[in-house]
Amino acid sequence: MNMPSGMRSYVLKALSGNPSVAARLLQGITEDNPIWDCRPDADRFTLREIVAHLADWNPIFLERIQRTLNEDHPTLPDVDEEAVAIQNDYAHSDPIAGIHRFQESRKVMMDVLLNLSDDDWGRTALKKPLGDLSVELQCVLVLAHDGYHLHQIVQWFKSGGN
Repeated sequence: MNMPSGMRSYVLKALSGNPSVAARLLQGITEDNPIWDCRPDADRFTLREIVAHLADWNPIFLERIQRTLNEDHPTLPDVDEEAVAIQNDYAHSDPIAGIHRFQESRKVMMDVLLNLSDDDWGRTALKKPLGDLSVELQCVLVLAHDGYHLHQIVQWFKSGGN
């Protein structure tokens, strides 16, 4: 996939801005507010867990992008998100610190992405079951992941959070 440079610009701006969108949506909720731990759906993350997940996955996405840039068509390992949630104790994480981690790790990712050549964007890796993913497609995947969880936050508030 070779997206036009104007389209790539939109993807980069959205990637850069999504941590601020999350922070704005959650602004004003103190760390001790019980709203963080309401579970509107038994199969979905709480707000606390969403923030921890976003903060943890951004470095995973960045590592995949960096391997794609530095290795010849690597196979990217799968990561068990449920195991990571348990291992990193999402249920007891500090959501304010998580928002800051998400913001800071995205800045690191953006430093990498903003310095890529056109050829770099086309480098590929294998990610089962998705197949070959260019750096460009990996960025679209990160953007979709962000959007999915930002939508969860909005839906959570729409449902009243309980």
